[in-house]
Amino acid sequence: MDTKVIVPVKNSKAFLVSAYLDERFSPRMLRIISIVDQASWTQFYCHFCNGSKAISTRAEVAFHPENFGFPYSTADILCQVPLEAGVVSSVSVTVGLEPYPGSPFLPIRSLKRVSSGAFHRNFTVCISTLFGNYSNVLQFVQSLEMYRILGAQKVLIYKSDCSSILQKVLDYYSSEGLVEVIAWNIHHHLNVSKSWKPSLDPGDVHYYGQITALNDCVYRNMGISRYVVLNDIDEVVVPVLHNNWADMMSYLSMGHLGTESFFFENNVFRHRVVGDDSKFDLWADVPGVNILRHVHREPLRFLAFNARKMIVNPRAVVRISVHKVPWQMGARLRVPGSVARLHHCRNDDDLWVRDSELIRDTSLWKYSAALIKNVNCVISHVLKS
Repeated sequence: MDTKVIVPVKNSKAFLVSAYLDERFSPRMLRIISIVDQASWTQFYCHFCNGSKAISTRAEVAFHPENFGFPYSTADILCQVPLEAGVVSSVSVTVGLEPYPGSPFLPIRSLKRVSSGAFHRNFTVCISTLFGNYSNVLQFVQSLEMYRILGAQKVLIYKSDCSSILQKVLDYYSSEGLVEVIAWNIHHHLNVSKSWKPSLDPGDVHYYGQITALNDCVYRNMGISRYVVLNDIDEVVVPVLHNNWADMMSYLSMGHLGTESFFFENNVFRHRVVGDDSKFDLWADVPGVNILRHVHREPLRFLAFNARKMIVNPRAVVRISVHKVPWQMGARLRVPGSVARLHHCRNDDDLWVRDSELIRDTSLWKYSAALIKNVNCVISHVLKS
């Protein structure tokens, strides 16, 4: 687990998350994913070490377009690495031209392909953010096992906190290799909001810094994973025409050449409405929601905003947000619901829709045998031991 992901910049209202050598647009350009106060940011400088010599360069700050009205925003601190710095492996950022003694250095990651052959992974899932003593253990396990069944080889989880039982589950998946936990300690530095806009829950930054975490996750996997899947832990992209993500993405890519981001319509399945006739009445002693039992979704609202989530080619992405890709190369595609849907099992979203108006949808059940087997295995290892 990463021990110190978020690094404050001394004498400023800025926090550094990760640094990447991004040469897609300019040689030796360093992109530092950050969280910066829009009203009080100052001039920053990047410092590189070449032996015993420190080489400094002026930085630019590029704010991401969406911050939902909060004071702090995701930003890219951009530095051109001087040629005389040679090959650089770390960077320090200050508000003065001279580096501070003892100023922390961030490791610099490369965005280049790990190898010229096949990608190290085909699908990586980004989950942000886990907070509020999260304890929905059963749905958490079911989501992870669905990702595995559908083709995910790694799930990155940005965790602020969770229940003790869920921590045991995280430890199990981490030791197994499916999950990598990023210690997302933003709440130690800022007054974080638990909502998407200040009127619902005031704070310094949107939803535990979700947008920053998503951008970091995309960049971390740029040279590793063919695709990155971005959704919340209560969401699963469920293919309708196919049985797995690989076949689905092959179908979509071949039919839409040049498309680099794929958006899946959000379908809310009400978790208080049970529709399985007790067929999947399992795991009663495990806390959380059993997604197999909730098969009634709300109809889509005509002309209303739909909170779609994405599967993207990370190498085409420059900036990403929760429901859109503000800056990317290539085309975008809204995937028809006849091909795949975002299965979102949660509390009611459209309060005007009566239960009698819900649409019965058992698409998830085609995975039930494999899902039950996998969940039973996890529970026997983690919760029964």
